[in-house]
Amino acid sequence: GSSIPEDCKWKALIKENGDDLVKKYEEILKTLSDEKGLIGTIFTRATNKIDRPVMLKKVLDMVSEENWYLMDGDFKGAIYEGILEKNGQDKKSGAGQYFTPRALISAIVDVVDPKITETVADPCCGTGGFLLAAYDHMKKQSNDIEKQKFLKNDALFGADNTSLVVTLASMNLYLHDIGTKKSPIVYQDSLLDKSDKMYNVIITNPPFGTRPQGSVGIDFDGRGFIETSDNQVNFLQHIMSIVKTGGRVGVVLPDSVLTDGGATKKVRDKLMKNYNLHTILRLPTGIFYANGVKTNVLFFEKGKPTQDIWVYDYRTEVKHTMATKPMTRAHLDEFVECYCAGHMQDRKPTCTEDNPNGRWRCFTAEEVSQRDDLNFKWIDFTEEDERSVDELIAEVQSFSDSIRQALGYFKNGLINGFGYESTSFDSKSNVSISNSAQSIIELVEVLKSKLITAGIQGKLTKQLESDGTAHELYQQIQAEKQKHISAIKPEDIPFEIPCNWKWVKLGEIVTILGGKRIPAGRSLTTENTGHKYIRVSDMKNMSVETSNLLYVPEDIYPSISRYIINKEDVYITVAGTIGRVGTIPDEIDGANLTENADRLVFTLLDKKWLVFCLSSDAVQKQISYLTTQVAQPKLAIKKIQEFCIPLPPLAEQKRIADVLERALGVFE
Repeated sequence: GSSIPEDCKWKALIKENGDDLVKKYEEILKTLSDEKGLIGTIFTRATNKIDRPVMLKKVLDMVSEENWYLMDGDFKGAIYEGILEKNGQDKKSGAGQYFTPRALISAIVDVVDPKITETVADPCCGTGGFLLAAYDHMKKQSNDIEKQKFLKNDALFGADNTSLVVTLASMNLYLHDIGTKKSPIVYQDSLLDKSDKMYNVIITNPPFGTRPQGSVGIDFDGRGFIETSDNQVNFLQHIMSIVKTGGRVGVVLPDSVLTDGGATKKVRDKLMKNYNLHTILRLPTGIFYANGVKTNVLFFEKGKPTQDIWVYDYRTEVKHTMATKPMTRAHLDEFVECYCAGHMQDRKPTCTEDNPNGRWRCFTAEEVSQRDDLNFKWIDFTEEDERSVDELIAEVQSFSDSIRQALGYFKNGLINGFGYESTSFDSKSNVSISNSAQSIIELVEVLKSKLITAGIQGKLTKQLESDGTAHELYQQIQAEKQKHISAIKPEDIPFEIPCNWKWVKLGEIVTILGGKRIPAGRSLTTENTGHKYIRVSDMKNMSVETSNLLYVPEDIYPSISRYIINKEDVYITVAGTIGRVGTIPDEIDGANLTENADRLVFTLLDKKWLVFCLSSDAVQKQISYLTTQVAQPKLAIKKIQEFCIPLPPLAEQKRIADVLERALGVFE
């Protein structure tokens, strides 16, 4: 039967037209939002967003086209869940902040393993994904009528402080036949909740960021919380306070909860003392609405102190995006298998002496006690950032907007005064100048690298028609070297290039000359006498800093003609910071010595192009592979000769180098 009042049903709405239709619709929404039970929850703070009668009529006609009564309940629920998921992937809608990837939810529920007789809560439930997954997991455990009745009506609890999200979550569960009399979802701010209700299982993903400006302050003294403005830490404390002794928790939290000091460390110590934090799942970036946020899932039980901590690293060398490369349930199968839900005594690490990069590792109680944080890392991989240039620019923009917002609060505070009653400046606002600035610095470095890589792949310029320049260039090189350019193996090619480009080995198109070391015990001088001396430490930003230029007395090296460096040369460091590439400024053209660097003498190539090419990720990876691993790692000349680089026509080299130079100049 329907719980909708008679004058609020569909037939009462569709008979109206024009302004009367809008008026009737608004009356219905007001009536339903004041209802008790399920209906009141679904229509929490419902308001009409369509004020044009013709548009509202069009929406009603679209809905009327479908015969909803003929659709199976599970089918309608699946449609609704699909809409929520699609919305969660749309960054423009902003809905993703309320949507946790269903693949992650499924894995968390499987290992926490809620039982049909237990209570399950999500204090920041979003669209209800955790509760729905828990229901599906629990309903298969028994056909007992009383247990099924308890599961549908009393086992689940969810809360959210956004009215529209409460509507979405309530509808989501209702369409899956959960809470048909009274919704298990409530509209409340969980951090203000002082009820004594406790639960067997907590599974949740608290919202990212700090508490929104204007929110009611948390009563720390009345709840026994350690005072902090960190939203995630406060949610962790709330979760710790509402789980029953012996109860189980699976909660998504950022790295800061595991690493920060101060109040965060005090909460972490309290967790370790009174709760058994037995498992941490390290998550990759790119799976949540908030880009770049590094998160973990903490699994713990109440009532025993933490001993050993098992960690599964699903972050290192793992990349996902919400749109093009989403995380699936299969990606977490190994973690679920390693977790050994219900028989954790059988856990076996995959990280061993024979496999040091295994993702599943146990840190003993002794190892844990010697650490200040719980940010466990051991896999020796170089992580590659797969975010696109557009995604990186969007992240820089979001952080810069946060800085602008924070400065606006600060400016208003100076004008209006930071009185106790002042709301113009709120230290708990959802901004952080220092964190945002640091994030921008890190993002800019990644963005610069992405731009260079895009440039040498030919993605920043419209390709020129082949004019024979590349062919002529090869003929000249072959004639000069008196040999043919060797074929590049397919496995050596990092990426595809335009059809009129070629892959070559560096040694076939440049002459490489080694640098000269200063004899031990001989000092350099700042006096402008002798030979100018370039050190590796001065080689920065694709050039050489000349402010601290030193000199080598003539008596050490009376003749150093082999080591003369000209402004047309390119250098590459072969020891120290291996692989740093740059050019020689005009002011130190001439006789120069270099230590731990090799000269690349070339013709028939654009110098700027070569520098960008050697600075790209593709070549830098080759450098890391070819570096000799000795006491002091070294890059030999014969190794440099093996670098594979793309070679466009000479005119195209110059065009791409100019585009990159202008683009990177923005960051100076």
